Amino acid sequence: MKFELVPLNTADPSLGRVDHEQQRLIKMVIDRITNKEKICGDVDESAGIQEWKGIEIKDGEVVDIEWGGFRLRGSLHLQWLPSSVRKLSIFFNRFTGTVDLASLPNSMNCIYLAFNTFTGSIGLKRLQLG
Repeated sequence: MKFELVPLNTADPSLGRVDHEQQRLIKMVIDRITNKEKICGDVDESAGIQEWKGIEIKDGEVVDIEWGGFRLRGSLHLQWLPSSVRKLSIFFNRFTGTVDLASLPNSMNCIYLAFNTFTGSIGLKRLQLG
């Protein structure tokens, strides 16, 4: 009986990688969070966003952000959310500032903002009911 060993490399090199633009945008979103280490670890040596807590990536794009209950403080720049984000869950934190629904990605179909200290009015023109 004779066996032949044939080495194969079947791993997709792009698997798990995130587009650099997505990385840059998410970093802009969290720029004013004062305790961002709760999601990204050491701020000075931050891992790629695929390693962050609460980030779901599909085909190299951020699709869901789940930061509910992390007790994050500060404000968010939601206008920089990648256009691929479908769900944003940031309830039970200590976020301040305003929320401009008009600046959210068109792909977003679910947002949880409860139990923060946002201020100002919320424009509901883009809200789809039903």
